[in-house]
Amino acid sequence: MLVVGSLEPSPIEDSSSPFYLHNGDHPGFILISHHLFGNNYNTWSRAMMMALTTKNKVGFFDGYISQPASDNPLFNA
Repeated sequence: MLVVGSLEPSPIEDSSSPFYLHNGDHPGFILISHHLFGNNYNTWSRAMMMALTTKNKVGFFDGYISQPASDNPLFNA
């Protein structure tokens, strides 16, 4: 949804925004193919960080992106 008088798309529609969700993103989406076990943490962690970076979502896990304020339109998005 474009804001009237604005040429920029909302963060939900901007594919470079971390708040953007592609129609293929869903809770059952498999980011990496192998499960986490104690002895494979380094491999699993590297694969997970690569997957989250590719999806532009790593900021939600490292604390860089904080939760929007309750009056922000992105709060319930």
